[in-house]
Amino acid sequence: MTETKRLYYEDVYKKEFTAKVLECREAKKGFHIILNESAFYPEGGGQPSDIGYLGDVKVKEVHEKDGELLHYTDKPLEAGTEVQGRINWARRFDLMQQHSGEHMVSGLIHEAYGYDNVGFHMGSDAVTLDLDGVIVPEELPEFERQVNEVIEKNVEIEILYPSREELENIDYRSKKEIAGQVRIVRIGSYDTCACCGTHVERTGEIRLIKLLGLQNYKGGVRISMLAGRDAIEDYEKKHAMIQEATHLLSVKPDQVDSGIRKLLDANAALKSKLIAFQRQIGEEKAAAIPEGTKKICFLEPNFQSDELREMCNKAAVKAELVLGLLPIREGLCQYVLISNQADVRELGKALNEEFNGKGGGQPSMVQGTLMADGEEIKAYFLE
Repeated sequence: MTETKRLYYEDVYKKEFTAKVLECREAKKGFHIILNESAFYPEGGGQPSDIGYLGDVKVKEVHEKDGELLHYTDKPLEAGTEVQGRINWARRFDLMQQHSGEHMVSGLIHEAYGYDNVGFHMGSDAVTLDLDGVIVPEELPEFERQVNEVIEKNVEIEILYPSREELENIDYRSKKEIAGQVRIVRIGSYDTCACCGTHVERTGEIRLIKLLGLQNYKGGVRISMLAGRDAIEDYEKKHAMIQEATHLLSVKPDQVDSGIRKLLDANAALKSKLIAFQRQIGEEKAAAIPEGTKKICFLEPNFQSDELREMCNKAAVKAELVLGLLPIREGLCQYVLISNQADVRELGKALNEEFNGKGGGQPSMVQGTLMADGEEIKAYFLE
């Protein structure tokens, strides 16, 4: 096993470093580089690995396997050479903000209810943390207020390496039993947790935490959150959306919700009127069908599916076979085939075979979709 000095534990803010290449191993998808020292943090504990460069060679991922720190690269580096390492600092600092923020949220909830964090993941859209107890969505704003107060206080985030004797007197959170040296991350009186990840030095560097929501998960809850620049960008995006909504609705920002409700009510009223008109038109078209009509097809792009089916039912009193077609998009139609005098399942099957359709039903009615334009289906049916 080749040991690598972990520079990210000596100085979490180190962005560049010089190191010696100890080994270069060919792998399935590139190469594994082992250095004598590295500031690249490996994936672990819910935190993604750092990325960056060794010279001009891209570091795509970093993993720790069997105690070795492996830098996954797309090009080889010769053993014995000296390289300049550069981590993607914007990404690293973002991960530090997210990770430190997660500790604070978990710590405050643990203090309030005694729940443990049993899962943690930094995704591309949000950070999720899983708790082994239940809280309700209405509680999130209060926890968000509390955690942002801790940010405002700019509390020091300490990294401790206690002895086994000292550890026995420390009340700390941990997802599992840890053999060997335990690394403790302490955020004032708000959280104490065993953790191997990278963190900011003071809570003020996190800037802002936003709790997005929660869902029930494995007997507990999963909380989604953002921290740092991600939380600020989320606020900016939603603020822009509110500004656009105020313009479209011609209301003040604090009236957007009432403006939307008013718009929805107006839309519902218009939809009710539209349905009433469609039913009236359907009744008139059905009444106009001559008694004894063999086949009739309604191609109605402006109807709702329920109203089309209702019209076809009324038409089936006078016509032997009734086909209703509702274009969904170009080359795709919803259909309903109805008869009070014959079993329409065979004809429905024939339509499906002819137009690559899907559907089925009962002897008196089949329905589904057909892959063709309405006029083409209508001509086939009436021939």
